[in-house]
Amino acid sequence: MGGLFRAPKPVEIAAPPQQQQEQQEQAVAQAQAQVAATAEVEATEARRAATTRARRGLPGTIVTSARGVLTPLPTTATRKTLLGE
Repeated sequence: MGGLFRAPKPVEIAAPPQQQQEQQEQAVAQAQAQVAATAEVEATEARRAATTRARRGLPGTIVTSARGVLTPLPTTATRKTLLGE
């Protein structure tokens, strides 16, 4: 079977000119600068959000209203007598 087919000849790719390489390097540098700036902005926003959460304290962690959690229960609590009530 090896004699029926020939191996394909490799395609030669010409090296890009120096100008194109420089343009590509500049484009990569600009993209990296944009990514760095975006990351810095996101980090700043994350710090602000963390500071805001930290300032809330205990009232910020209560899921229900403050009236329902922080006030004592009424003294006349009724108990269930049957299942499903």
